[in-house]
Amino acid sequence: MLLIWQPWNGLSSRTIVVSGQASVKAAPDEFTFYPSYQASAITETAAITAVSKKGNKVVNKLISLGVEEKKITTSVNADRYFAVKDSSEDTEPTATYSITATVDNKDLAQKVLDYLVTTSPIYGVSPQSNFATETRKDLEDSARKLALADAKERAEQTAEELGIKLGKVVEISEPNWGGVIPLGVEERASTDSSGAPETVTSPKLLIGEQEVTYQITVTYKIR
Repeated sequence: MLLIWQPWNGLSSRTIVVSGQASVKAAPDEFTFYPSYQASAITETAAITAVSKKGNKVVNKLISLGVEEKKITTSVNADRYFAVKDSSEDTEPTATYSITATVDNKDLAQKVLDYLVTTSPIYGVSPQSNFATETRKDLEDSARKLALADAKERAEQTAEELGIKLGKVVEISEPNWGGVIPLGVEERASTDSSGAPETVTSPKLLIGEQEVTYQITVTYKIR
């Protein structure tokens, strides 16, 4: 708690400033996947064609599983691939097909995860979990209400300990809320010694809870 008493400004302008804070927890309800795929070929055009066939197949499957098309974005780029056995050899162009897919249902997120682990993406397949915009706003409102109550309780306690009386609220200061940090776990499909895909057991999607913290500063007059 921050306490500022300004007796030098005169009795009528004396104030105290208190900070209230509160946190609420909830399970995330939005899940974003970021699988990527690569293909190499003699030319960039051929590499883009090859990786697009792979990526488009994945996108079509995601849509068939129930992911809304408007919640899927794709991008393709091509470049020289430097991971070659003999650095003296000319490198082949490699194209990368990146997908961003967002779902707002945990059961659907598990289905998407089950499928993506079978597609051998070059990066992790577990989603980032977060709150949907409406959910985030509701949680922020709840935390703000609790933070205001905490500030009032602190102000009343301070006034009692100092032997003063609180007047009206003259100012409320609240920072922009930054939200929560999404958490994700990377998983990667594997192959056996022959290069053939192994039988894949998909990881269970456990999302836990995330915490939203709100802090607010209230200035009171001292009567």
